[in-house]
Amino acid sequence: MTLAPLSRRVLAGLIDGSALVVLSMVAFIVPMKLLGVVLPMWGVLAVMLGWSVIPLAFLQKTVGLKLMGLELAREDGHPVDLANVLFRELLGRGLFPAAYLLTLLAGLISQLLGVMAFVVPSGLGLVMTFACLVAFIGALAGGLVSLTRPDGRGLADLMTRSFVVVAPARKPPDDADELAEAAARRKTVVGRIIVFEVVLAIGVVATPWVLTRRTGETAAHRTERIKRQGLEKKFANDPANDALAGELIDALARDGQADEAKKVLERHRRALASREADRERLLREKFAKAPDEERTAALLIELLEDQGRLDDAIVVYRQWLGPTPTPSRRAGFGHWLGVRGREDAAVVELRAALTQDPLVTMGHTMLGIVLSRQNRHDEARAELFYAVTLDPEDEDALDAWSEVQEKAGPLPASEQAALRANVARWTADAGVK
Repeated sequence: MTLAPLSRRVLAGLIDGSALVVLSMVAFIVPMKLLGVVLPMWGVLAVMLGWSVIPLAFLQKTVGLKLMGLELAREDGHPVDLANVLFRELLGRGLFPAAYLLTLLAGLISQLLGVMAFVVPSGLGLVMTFACLVAFIGALAGGLVSLTRPDGRGLADLMTRSFVVVAPARKPPDDADELAEAAARRKTVVGRIIVFEVVLAIGVVATPWVLTRRTGETAAHRTERIKRQGLEKKFANDPANDALAGELIDALARDGQADEAKKVLERHRRALASREADRERLLREKFAKAPDEERTAALLIELLEDQGRLDDAIVVYRQWLGPTPTPSRRAGFGHWLGVRGREDAAVVELRAALTQDPLVTMGHTMLGIVLSRQNRHDEARAELFYAVTLDPEDEDALDAWSEVQEKAGPLPASEQAALRANVARWTADAGVK
């Protein structure tokens, strides 16, 4: 026998590895597309059995080895027995742990894509995952042993007493009858392997099909169920997610599970309430430490307002203003109250702000708008006149001024003169009445 060069062994391994990955993906995807369900571990193991184990045990070569002109043999050149080939490929070279880890990876990707349900390993499954990871790393390390040995044999070959050699491992018989008998025997073996491979390929699809027939589900229903299970898993981890809750409720409604949809909606509402309660607690704690911090106050006020708790939001706003707010802040509070329908309180705050500083243009604008809503058009007209006099480019004031004049009529010239005199006096006094 002539030991195989390491470079040819590596190329053969790359060919077989690439084929195993592609065929494993096919074994995973085809049943899922045809049936809406898949047995991923069975499919991947079937591929590895059909591509590597059976050809090596009965023909001494895989496609990769064949293309590189290599064979797997015992020291005497005869084929390695099936048990040793199983051990060499599934454990020694790490195909079994690779199949398990590949299955987990495919399941995780499929769940992220929303096409199937996937359960993260826990308990014994987590132990199995760790064991397979260690075994796979050990198999990779065992393969590196070949780099340190003159015969190029890795740990898997050493444990099974096998050799990768240049084909043929044994010299063909010289006798014509023996040669014909060997060829006939090989032809029989090849035929049986082909039958086995066909049965195995059918089994990759047929096994999930047989199992699904027991449920009485159609492929469409099964696909919908698997997607729904994926949504349920995601929703269980994030019940406050609006998008997930909506998708799951729609999926349950399509399946006629109205009661389950209601339960999901209720759980989503509870999760939202819990999340908002936690957020309110954190904001209140932060606000208590720094009541003059504007961003925290704004976030807390917005949260309370979104929950329809306007009175609580007003309390927080007043706390942020403090006992002696500036005229502009007080006018802003009045504006905020007016926008939210608290017009009487808005008038009080706006008048108080303007008493402090009558040159706050926004205060006159908002006070005029609020008074107009209360049908107090004469008062509104005067305030809006102040606003457009102080800022002729204030579009809100100009629009409101036009509307109130349509309702109350033009402001008399004498009154306009008196109001302009007030503005001149405020300006001369630097904003102090």
